Amino acid sequence: MSIGASLVGFHTSIRPVIVVDGTFLKAKYLGTLFIAACKDGNNQICPLAFGIGDSENDASWEWFLQKLHDALGHIDDLFVISDRHGSIEKAVHKVFPHARHGVCTYHVGQNLKTKFKNPTIHKLFHDAAHAYHVSEFNFIFGQLEMIDPRAARYLMDIGVDRWAHSYSTRKRYNIMTTGIVESLNAVLKNARDLPVLQLVEELRNLLQKWFVTRQQQAMSMSTELTMWADGELHSRYNMSATYLVEPINSKECNVNYADISAQVNLDTRSCTCRQFDLDHIPCAHVIAACRFYNISCYTLCSKYFTTKALLSSYSKCIYPTGNEIDWVVPNHIRDKVVLPPKTRRPTGRPRKVRISSGGEGKHTSRCSRYGQYGHNRKTCKRPIP
Repeated sequence: MSIGASLVGFHTSIRPVIVVDGTFLKAKYLGTLFIAACKDGNNQICPLAFGIGDSENDASWEWFLQKLHDALGHIDDLFVISDRHGSIEKAVHKVFPHARHGVCTYHVGQNLKTKFKNPTIHKLFHDAAHAYHVSEFNFIFGQLEMIDPRAARYLMDIGVDRWAHSYSTRKRYNIMTTGIVESLNAVLKNARDLPVLQLVEELRNLLQKWFVTRQQQAMSMSTELTMWADGELHSRYNMSATYLVEPINSKECNVNYADISAQVNLDTRSCTCRQFDLDHIPCAHVIAACRFYNISCYTLCSKYFTTKALLSSYSKCIYPTGNEIDWVVPNHIRDKVVLPPKTRRPTGRPRKVRISSGGEGKHTSRCSRYGQYGHNRKTCKRPIP
């Protein structure tokens, strides 16, 4: 299922970065809910498509991504992010051969925790993954390699360009994880208990509410950029207050701060620190240069972060499906017989909570009476005050 209003917004006004993931369903026939989502210019979740299949396998992922491709068509500079599930990687390369496939840095980090049991390795990986400059990445990764060569080899085997921001060959913007889909899974926690028809209606209803709220939110914004982008720009503006600008020509300059320099070119919209090049929001060096040349830094932001683009993302409406008795269903659809899946419900109580990924810490209960950890109020053995 993909709703036209979401597709129109993605085509015209949203960064071409799609995050895909699957989550288990909890109704009678179980199965998996496949989700494709993106982020709007205000850094909010924007669902693109949903699918329901038996499980996360090669056939299911290829089917879902093929349907997504049919709905989207060809997208220039498309970047797809997922966890390291082998079926997703195969399907992306087959269905979207021109797209770049990146992996979620959170999942890779959790796998590192599980395999190598060293918190320093995990921190160095996080710093290396988010580094903007290649030299900064090489320095941090060199430290990681000295501590544990096996961990470095593991990360190299994944493909550095798939998880490191500085080595990315396509525009990934600031989207490094599959967190937007994980957040959507949390929103749909109760909906995943419903039968398929009610689940689909719940998804449509959720999108209808979000579109209305975000239309109103975008219309109330008085700034040129969205609230989130404007906040990012203001924090960088404050950082740039003490930067010293040395002009080279009318569009190029050298920006110094604390014995560190960066060269800015306002014509090519680039900075040697590479934060501007990768995030497409002016870095502190570019803002200092704009202030020196008396140029508005707002004009250098990507069009995807403007309030106008946000309005365009939610310009279409999502309507209710109406009463079933009034639906006009073509005969070739009405004549189709849809049989229930050949599944046998497992014995025991149905699982309601997902199995934690490797590296995720176990939740420790806390006593609400005394505030101590390791037990709850029911199992507390201390006397009641």
